Order: sequence, then C-alpha cells, then structure tokens
Amino acid sequence: MSGRAPAISQTRCPPRHPTLMSVNDDWMNRVMRNSEGIPRPPLVLTSRDRNRLLALLHGATTSDSEVARFLGEEIERAEVAPDDVAPNSLVRMGSEVKFIDHAATRIRCATLAFPDDAREPDCISILSSIGSALIGLGPGQSIQWTEQGRLRSLTVLEVRASGLPSLGFEPS
Repeated sequence: MSGRAPAISQTRCPPRHPTLMSVNDDWMNRVMRNSEGIPRPPLVLTSRDRNRLLALLHGATTSDSEVARFLGEEIERAEVAPDDVAPNSLVRMGSEVKFIDHAATRIRCATLAFPDDAREPDCISILSSIGSALIGLGPGQSIQWTEQGRLRSLTVLEVRASGLPSLGFEPS
C-alpha cells in the first residue's frame, strides 16, 4: 500500500436554485451580522421567552429606540427551543449570568429581568443594551454590538436558573 491518500471522486454538485440561494444567503446575513455588519453568534430563545419578549416590544414605550431595535433583531434571528431546555445552557429571562463586560474590563454577575423587576439590586433589564445582548447566549459565547456609536462586547462565562444554589456567583 502506498502512502498516498485514496483518490476522491470528483462529483459535480448541481447548481443551487436562485430562489433558495437568495433565501439561504439572506438568512445567513441576518443570523451572522447585525444592521451595522458586525458578526454575531448564534442564539437560542425558549418559545415562552420569545413570546413574552415580542409582547414586551409591541407594548413597550421605551425611550431608547436603538435598544428596542437591537432586541427586535435578536428575537428575529434566534432559533426557538422548547421551554424545558437545560437552564444552564442559555441565558433566558430570570437567569443568573456571570459575564465579562469588556468595556468595563470586569466580571459581572446579574439576573436578567423584565423592566419592572430590574429595579432590584443586581438585575439587568432586558430593555438595556447589555440585557438585549445577553439573551439567548450560552456559556463561552461572546457578542459585539454598537451602542451610541461605540463598539461594545461581552462574554458569557456561566448561566444558572434563578433560585438554584450558588455556583460561585457573587453579586457585582
């Protein structure tokens, strides 16, 4: 037997249908880039969170249209998972999240909350840019976005369901 790898047959793939090509390319652009062209990671929302966030956006009277637009983009591009997906696998409403805020160069721990509940200490509102960035990410994922003309980024370190025993989370 010679040290050469076996030859791979050269098969020609059929051309992609133009309609399918544009649908796939549009989907990839929507998923992988935001409106400023910044690459974004894949994200997952539970069906319950997606429905609640859509209702919040439709009824919201937020003074920050940039954050509302950002959250809307994130909801639209997210994959939807069943509500019983493992609580430590993704940031969802009510999750306690340990993350690096690269702008502040520090590790933060907070609970992702709806606006009325975000008045509690160590809560981040989903209608804030950081809250909108966190939703749907999993441990190890990073995201970049533009806020008031500045590039922001964060990395999720750990996620746990609210009310579970502490996994080394300390309020920040």
